[in-house]
Amino acid sequence: MAQPDVEASKDHAAELERLRRENADLRQVEDQLRCEVEQLLEAQRMFEEVRDLHAERYDSAPVAWLTLSKHGEIRSANRLAAELFGVEPTRLLGVPLSTLVLPVQRRQLLDHLLSCRDAREPVNCELRLAERHGEARLVRLVTLREGGQRDGYTCAVIDLRELEETMLERDRLAVSEREARAANIAKDQFIAMLSHELRTPLTPVLAAASAFSEAEDVPADVRSAFSIVQRNVAVEVQLIDDLLDVARITNGKMHIDREPVDVHAAVHEALEPLVAECAEKQLSLLRACGAARSWVAGDARRLQQVLSNLMRNAIKFTPAGGQIEIRTWNHQQRLLIEVSDSGRGIDSDKLSRLFEPFEQVLDDSPSSLRGLGLGLAICRGIIREHGGNIIASSPGRDRGARFVIELAAIDAPPPTQTRPSTQPSLSSSTAKPRLLLVEDHEDTAEILAMLLRREGFEVKVAHCVADALAINRSEFDVLLSDVGLGEGNGLELMRTLCLGGRIDAIALSGYGTEADIRASKEAGFAEHVTKPVNFVELIDAIARLRRDSHR
Repeated sequence: MAQPDVEASKDHAAELERLRRENADLRQVEDQLRCEVEQLLEAQRMFEEVRDLHAERYDSAPVAWLTLSKHGEIRSANRLAAELFGVEPTRLLGVPLSTLVLPVQRRQLLDHLLSCRDAREPVNCELRLAERHGEARLVRLVTLREGGQRDGYTCAVIDLRELEETMLERDRLAVSEREARAANIAKDQFIAMLSHELRTPLTPVLAAASAFSEAEDVPADVRSAFSIVQRNVAVEVQLIDDLLDVARITNGKMHIDREPVDVHAAVHEALEPLVAECAEKQLSLLRACGAARSWVAGDARRLQQVLSNLMRNAIKFTPAGGQIEIRTWNHQQRLLIEVSDSGRGIDSDKLSRLFEPFEQVLDDSPSSLRGLGLGLAICRGIIREHGGNIIASSPGRDRGARFVIELAAIDAPPPTQTRPSTQPSLSSSTAKPRLLLVEDHEDTAEILAMLLRREGFEVKVAHCVADALAINRSEFDVLLSDVGLGEGNGLELMRTLCLGGRIDAIALSGYGTEADIRASKEAGFAEHVTKPVNFVELIDAIARLRRDSHR
């Protein structure tokens, strides 16, 4: 019986071993399942964390986001989208987007969604939302189709209100700019016309005053009275010129003729007519022109205008017994010119506005010291046209002022052999040319003809182009013609007369810009005299013209 027991024992041991192996396999499977469960739980935790993060980012995104079903109903909306539509996010769920846009644009929205079905890139569409609080807000939809089981659309809604307001403001500014440009052109035209209209009636006044102030057969006291009239008309003319200069500077039309200019000579020319005024006001005038290099490339007349303006201001605002100084020096390659005084000075808070047109920096000054506020603006414009700079400084009220001009210095030009210049004149022994005066302003024509005849000229007068052309060319030697005639103009008259050959002619015009002078020269006029006409200067122009024509 021993043998069966042994066999049974072996079978039992084998069964136990099998069970042990199976148990080990089960534990291994259990451990593997436990590991996989832990991995799934971690994946779920990470998924939920990412989902929550994306949900948070979706809700707090700086762009309004919507998800739509394939029929266009809203599945989800972030916070900005809800604010844009003016409702709570939950109240948007299931709402057709088409009900939130203007009724007239619902078809456009449907076409937009249909166009997204086959598009692989986002599609743009601009619509207006239904009016809320009286506002139909413009938005841009940027839509991309979603595939798979969630067939539908992801849509960004971009508020274009600020862009629209910016574009409207840009359009308003463009309109304002066009209107301002048109107003500026109209202003320039008005100033030019005003200049002409003011100069024309001043012509007979200045012509008579300038003629009789130097006429030897007129009593001295009457000559003195005419001199006063002449000086005051000259002041009026300067005001007109200042207005024109400011218009030119403002519009970038200031023109300068560049040539070598000795600034020391310009200083002398500017000071010469002011010396007597300084003496009369008991002002000490100091001149220290110490610059070794005193030449610049510029316009002598314009530079003299600047220096004269600064000197006149110094005289005007310096009380009796004060001091005015003008000096020059060099620094590196620059020439510096200083005009300083011991006068009323300038408050520091007004220095920055000193060179602006129409600026009055001494608002409490007596009316006798006030002006239009154009002189310094013109000075700055002229100096800038020369590539230079002008700076003002002052320690304060009643402590004087200092103006410094800085220009590029150049080498003095080589000396040239020139004959001594002689003032053109028409002596009594010289045969005076016969004149044709064409002038449509009757008072000007009458006074100029009378004064010219007093000087011994034979004068014919015409008041229009037709009358002038009716006079045979053999009956006059020199043409004096107004440019702005009522019918036609002096330029057309000159071109017509020049068809018969060269003619000596002087243009008389209330317009005196560089373009006006150039136009008269191109038409054939040898001289351009700007109104109001100074009679003495007109006689000099006639003499110069005859002298040049006989060379």
